[in-house]
Amino acid sequence: MSEKRVYGYRGRALVVDLSSHGHWVERLDLADLVALVGGFGVNKLLFRKFFEAGSSPLDPGNPLVLGAGPLVGFPVPGACRAMADCRLPASGALSSCSCSMGLGLALRRAGFDHLVILGRAPALSVLLVEGQARVDLLPASGLAGRGTVETNAALRRSFPRSSVLCAGPAGENLVHTSICMVDGCSTLGRGGLGAVLGSKNLKAICVSGEESPEAFDERALRGELEGLAERRRRWPLADATRRLGMMVAWPLYFRQLGNLAPSEEEREDLFQAFGPEAYLALKSRRIACPRCFLPDKDELMLPGRDVRVRSTSFLNSAILGCLSGFRKAEDAAWALHRLDDLGLDFMAISAQALFLWEMGKDGLVSTGEVEGLPLGDRAELLLELAERVAWRRGRIGEAFSRGWRGVKELFGEEVERRVPLVRDTECIYDPRISGLGTMEFEQLLSPRGPASASGGSPTYIPGMERDRMRRLTERMGADAGALERIFPEPGGFNVGRLTRYAEDWFSLFSSLGLCNRHQINRLYHVELLTRLYRSVTGERMDTGELLESASRAWGLYRDLNDALGRGKQADRVPEAWFGGGPWFARGLPVLDYYGRELSREDVERLLLDYYEERSRPRLSSMEARNDFPIGGEER
Repeated sequence: MSEKRVYGYRGRALVVDLSSHGHWVERLDLADLVALVGGFGVNKLLFRKFFEAGSSPLDPGNPLVLGAGPLVGFPVPGACRAMADCRLPASGALSSCSCSMGLGLALRRAGFDHLVILGRAPALSVLLVEGQARVDLLPASGLAGRGTVETNAALRRSFPRSSVLCAGPAGENLVHTSICMVDGCSTLGRGGLGAVLGSKNLKAICVSGEESPEAFDERALRGELEGLAERRRRWPLADATRRLGMMVAWPLYFRQLGNLAPSEEEREDLFQAFGPEAYLALKSRRIACPRCFLPDKDELMLPGRDVRVRSTSFLNSAILGCLSGFRKAEDAAWALHRLDDLGLDFMAISAQALFLWEMGKDGLVSTGEVEGLPLGDRAELLLELAERVAWRRGRIGEAFSRGWRGVKELFGEEVERRVPLVRDTECIYDPRISGLGTMEFEQLLSPRGPASASGGSPTYIPGMERDRMRRLTERMGADAGALERIFPEPGGFNVGRLTRYAEDWFSLFSSLGLCNRHQINRLYHVELLTRLYRSVTGERMDTGELLESASRAWGLYRDLNDALGRGKQADRVPEAWFGGGPWFARGLPVLDYYGRELSREDVERLLLDYYEERSRPRLSSMEARNDFPIGGEER
């Protein structure tokens, strides 16, 4: 009997066992794919299947699962997202991470929805996947110790059609704040994914293929894409975004970064030093992910160094420049390039450097006590600390290489007082500056630690009027009853309840394979996503069923972490939000989205509201399983 024809999905996962140098193809049950939509959700099923009980993040029994959703491979704007799931060493949690560029498209063209990597290779290796015709483990001794820039370039020369995911020296040295790079300009795995690759003796993964997935109804899909193209053309910020890319959002980010300047005059200098004009002076060209109308990566020309660099985004350079005391945009861009090359998360290492600088400024630690690190210069301190951490040099490099757990072993209670931490990961957003929107609040809840899993919600835009925010929340699929609970009269909104729907929106985008950047997700509403899903897969889901599937995927994510001891019990309000550091926000109150002061008790009540909203009915047959083994401790 012939197999049922499958549209949209490839219906296959490639499983590679590095220990035995073997591989096989797992057929994926269409019912499971539909029940969890794809990418983000199905990654969790595969993790549960292959995880070995008691395995810590750096053990061979911790599988690395890569996946791309059913819209990837079709000309849907932003449909380029790949997800990675494994336990990460920074938090110990099962963590779901996302990347852009070509990895998701390459995986789908290779004929797979997912790639599962098990075990540990006997020596440093490169995993090569060339469609279903060739899966091979190649020696990588010549790449040992090489940065991500050189590694990516070398592998692209050898395998020019491949998308390349690689680790830098920090990953090889099992640093807990390591990341991977994809195609030289997209990061993946804040929290130690590079170390997971290193623990498996994998320097890189190269994936390519020529098979395109088939849509169920090409005509319907073309009609929806024509409508999306028209919506893009009508977007008021279209021209500015074409000119500036992600830097069009600079004023939003500067609301928080501007507090690093001690005076209004210095604030204006900071804005100009890293703002749009500084960007345009360095921009060589912008780089777009496949299927994306928003080129958000950059190639920059650094004239003082006579070099071109590829960048995850000049916006990240601007953020790093403000945080770390650089005076010139070019120097900040070079610093970000160096951190990416080492394979270090710039947010984590800059927060660690800022902590050390502040400790020195307050007279709590001397240069001699930190093995000669230059405590008086934030920029120099960042670069020197990064080198020591990536190579685990000295007592400081060794301690900081184990993330905030290692820092706390050296400095004790001062760390929690000065650094807003949840699940041993620094918060990205500070509600004393930006107000408690869903991005700020969801940091307390995300299983992997503070991330941007609700970045597509209405609160990304500051000062939005309540009625418009309500309409945008409805766009994300909140029903009439939920809207009444989120937006009670009079005024304001309940960020705890809203966050549930922001997370499900993120889950839906990540399962379908769509980028969740504000500039992209603003094009979509849940009815449109349902029609796109139908035209690609032929599955006759209605809007409510699609949302239930996304909610089910997020619930499975939390349930698996509950089993690992990294669930609800790890949610906490950081001590540093109330009376602590960092210095640029110290003494300021926690504010809600509209600028009203909140107490710790207010925030804790919002956590209860979140869980009450999460408990409201959803399809839960998959969450009800209790056969997931409890995990072990990290080393």
